[in-house]
Amino acid sequence: MKKEFTSGESWNSAAIAGLALAAVTIAAEILASLCGKIGGFAGGFLGFIVWAGKLALCAVAFRLLMNRFRNSFSEVDYPRLQRYGLKLALFSSILVAAYSTANLLLINPGTFDEILDVMRTSYSSMLDSNSEAALEKMMPKMPYYMAIGTLVYCFLWGWLYSTVFARSAAVDDPFAEDDETIDNQ
Repeated sequence: MKKEFTSGESWNSAAIAGLALAAVTIAAEILASLCGKIGGFAGGFLGFIVWAGKLALCAVAFRLLMNRFRNSFSEVDYPRLQRYGLKLALFSSILVAAYSTANLLLINPGTFDEILDVMRTSYSSMLDSNSEAALEKMMPKMPYYMAIGTLVYCFLWGWLYSTVFARSAAVDDPFAEDDETIDNQ
């Protein structure tokens, strides 16, 4: 028997599903960072493969979570399913952005110093003293800019997944009875 759809149940389910989706994304990020430590062409190629696999895995997980939600509640139509997907994307992107910030500030705090050193050596002939001073002033704030960028990036992917998968998952059958279960597509 399906549960009655309520807004509170939708938020609770989205929070739990967002945690699961964020765990998948963070695990793929950790794997990508390990591939980046290999270096060279092999590390870059493996990093790209992991990134593409992460997008595919997140898409599959997102679709499974949306289908699970649709099968758990009665009266779930396209607008409700899409809003659920947006809630799921919001929770997941907040958790992934929090991990990204913790990674830059606590786990690998020297990342931006390395980036700054590479930029100095690569662009030393192009940077004047004012540009270098502005760059140095901006570097302590970069983890927060990266967190906002990660939040927006992940939410946009979630919005895309929500829009695409809600359309295919929401089955509007005018001849179906209320007790009938909808099979996974």
